[in-house]
Amino acid sequence: MGEDDEIDAVSDGDSVDMMQAEWRSEWPELDVSSSDVVARLLRAARLMEEQLAARLRRSAGMPISNVGDFDLLQALRRSGAPYALTPGQLRRALVVSSAGLTGRLKRLEEEGWIERRPSPVDGRSTLVSLTEEGRASFDRTVEQHFGWERQLLSVLGSEECTQVAGALRKLLLSLEQDAR
Repeated sequence: MGEDDEIDAVSDGDSVDMMQAEWRSEWPELDVSSSDVVARLLRAARLMEEQLAARLRRSAGMPISNVGDFDLLQALRRSGAPYALTPGQLRRALVVSSAGLTGRLKRLEEEGWIERRPSPVDGRSTLVSLTEEGRASFDRTVEQHFGWERQLLSVLGSEECTQVAGALRKLLLSLEQDAR
């Protein structure tokens, strides 16, 4: 395959196809086949996160500053009534540093999403909970969010979604085990 043929073949592909063609041209012996999956996962995740962040900034009701704040609000909402967790539980749920969590909590408290109060079980501990207004606004936002996710995945068939989810579950289990 000549250089012009290579460019034509890539013009119908995605950004990873272009990157791999560049590597084949620059260093033909280098095996970059792992990028078929890894680079596409990373690129897709970045693009989805950028789209989500833009959607959050434009959403009606109380604004959510960023994807990390959205993740924290999700953790509280899915914990069930009274929608409260300790900072330690939130750190584990979000895989975030103590300093990162502190910044998120401060911002979300100032914006009226959450409140912090002493734990009724252990006075040395704090409970972080959704405010009533925060929960109501988040419920509207999260319903729109899952609709957006479904729309995003509509390019895949049902069976493809099942296969992708299964393969990613297997990969994530391995990565999470290595992180322990």
